[in-house]
Amino acid sequence: MRSLLERLRRQRALLLKAYLLHVGWLASTCAFAATDGQTLGLEASLWLTLLTVPPVLVCTASVHRACRAIDPLARTAGWGSIIVCTLLLTPLESGLVLPLKNLLESRRLLRRGSPPQPPRRAAPSPD
Repeated sequence: MRSLLERLRRQRALLLKAYLLHVGWLASTCAFAATDGQTLGLEASLWLTLLTVPPVLVCTASVHRACRAIDPLARTAGWGSIIVCTLLLTPLESGLVLPLKNLLESRRLLRRGSPPQPPRRAAPSPD
């Protein structure tokens, strides 16, 4: 069980990094569009955002597998959900919604699976 939690922790950290990069590029694309920036800048930002979608979706699926190894009933998004949402929504939207769902569920599993932390005691104040 301990190795499964470590695997989930590593996969979740990788997904979080890829997700934050994707959200950052998407925010820059929105900023270019909102400020009527140069067409070249907007196009470049949009292409870079689209390039971040596949790694996010692959990491989403790996977190799904790691969560399901711990809890077979975990409510995570796997390849089926990823493909359907990417076809029904835009890749940018599926790159935002599904990873967030898996990040929240993996957080719940890690909190439930880790041993309880002892309460912290306040340091004694110098008198």
